[in-house]
Amino acid sequence: MKILIFIIALIVSGYVANSQTKRALIVGIGAYPEKSGWGIIHGDNDVPLIADALIQRGFNPDKIVKLVNEQATKKDILKKFTLLIDQARFNDIIYIHFSTHGQQVKDVDGDEEDGLDEAIIPFDACKTFVKGVYEGRNHLIDDELNKLLSVLRKKIGKTGSLAVVIDACHSGDATRGNKNGNDSILVRGTTEIFQMESPKGFAVKPSGLIDWVVISATQPYQNNYEYKVSGSYYGSLSYAIKLAFPDLTDNDDFAGMFKVIQKRREEMNVGRYPQRPMIEGDIYYLKQKVF
Repeated sequence: MKILIFIIALIVSGYVANSQTKRALIVGIGAYPEKSGWGIIHGDNDVPLIADALIQRGFNPDKIVKLVNEQATKKDILKKFTLLIDQARFNDIIYIHFSTHGQQVKDVDGDEEDGLDEAIIPFDACKTFVKGVYEGRNHLIDDELNKLLSVLRKKIGKTGSLAVVIDACHSGDATRGNKNGNDSILVRGTTEIFQMESPKGFAVKPSGLIDWVVISATQPYQNNYEYKVSGSYYGSLSYAIKLAFPDLTDNDDFAGMFKVIQKRREEMNVGRYPQRPMIEGDIYYLKQKVF
């Protein structure tokens, strides 16, 4: 009887493992509309970089959704996110990546201790609040993202893998700025806080829980500097992930993956950048296998 139970357990565990589907959503923006007020960055360069790294780790190209530049409006991001939720199944492996500008936004629902929310900046979001013209409707606020991720977690269950990478910053200078020889130091984000005036459209209460893994390029108050390789710019976190993925085994968890990312950043010599990547999530998910 014990042998029979053991065999059944092996069959069931094998079925669960084989039923996993790896899915990804990658959003990258480089050139924002001039009228938006956002400076040029190279988030679009990160998209093929991350897609190729995922394919090397067994992701089917057909299961990788890419939104680049004008494709990455808030409406389209939400549309693809909703589609991802609809398609997700129990025990799936989900990877979501944002390479965009980032901005802090005045908190309008009182859930932030510092009075500020963080926002990912879609292609059609403007940098400055102008009453009656642009009041923040296209900013992707962290509260909204939290709600979507909570629904996605329910779909894939506790045994599913859900990782979110944000290669943006919530402070800094969004222009080409400082010069260093022939190189420009490019920063993703701005110190300008978006002064949200009305809670209209943003009265979304987050769960307060992080039932997924979040890897961010910076602390909330730091700049996110781009990394130059052979004349092209990339997000320094995205490039480190590209270098880290081949070194991971099927037994590596997210906490271990983050250590490898940090090691690759050291080898990239980006320690001179005044930014410190961070990883968040419940300990259960940090100890979950990456692939």
